[in-house]
Amino acid sequence: MPVLDLVYNPFSGSFRQQRLAALVAALEREGFAVNPLPSRIDGIDLSGKAELVCVHGGDGTLRDTVQALGERAGDLPLCIAPSGTINLVARELGYAKQPATFARQLRAAWERGPESWVKSPLYRLGDMPIVACLSIGPDSQAVARVSSSLKQRIGRYAYVVAMMRQIRAWPRDPMTIRGELADGRPFECEAEAAIVSHGALYGGPFRLSREAALEADSVELITLGRSTRLDTLRLVIAALLRQSLVDRGIADIRTCRRIAFDRCVTPVQVDGDHMPDCAYAIAPGGLALAYVV
Repeated sequence: MPVLDLVYNPFSGSFRQQRLAALVAALEREGFAVNPLPSRIDGIDLSGKAELVCVHGGDGTLRDTVQALGERAGDLPLCIAPSGTINLVARELGYAKQPATFARQLRAAWERGPESWVKSPLYRLGDMPIVACLSIGPDSQAVARVSSSLKQRIGRYAYVVAMMRQIRAWPRDPMTIRGELADGRPFECEAEAAIVSHGALYGGPFRLSREAALEADSVELITLGRSTRLDTLRLVIAALLRQSLVDRGIADIRTCRRIAFDRCVTPVQVDGDHMPDCAYAIAPGGLALAYVV
């Protein structure tokens, strides 16, 4: 009987105790021995006995779980039972939301074995894992304004409210970005806003770069030379209409291995959460996450 640590986020706006109970029951019916473990503000304590860690939460809870695993994150396989605000990683991997369907899906993937699982090279901002995405600019400024209570009440719409609140005092803060492209060549650019995407999706079902994928040993850097209200609106509309940001002249996109900023960047959004600590560089984390799917 495989032992499974089930990490859940009781502070998530979409968390429901009844749904957690249904998930535990469904996993047990499929033959897993389940250890439910709530996340805390100061971190996550794992059992140390599990063969598999399942995250019942969003991208932020997944990131915190990877942080708690440390170097073991490259050895202990992961899965995601969607329950967060956005769930970019779970959406890309195709995990089912319904507990019974998810449990059957997981059991089948577990029995197929590691050869069929998705391997995702880990990237970090300083010491912070990035499991899905990062942004600096108006987007990260809005995320910094989102209170946990508002996020609990209205979920993903809290980000829309925060963006509207900063319309009058629109943030614009130019920066110089340098780094290494996936082919080894150096680059340098000026930007007022930047998005770093490690997965295919951003902000929900939107694809900003055709090259982005969890399996890629690279990240996509999307930069806006100007991030006025109009420029940001053009990016949002292009994403909604699934138009190419490069062809429309809205943004530049680079496939990168390393990214360095000319100064401490703050505020920064990582996996949907505001990170109060500043950081200077994004680089490979030296290990790959294994998603059981």
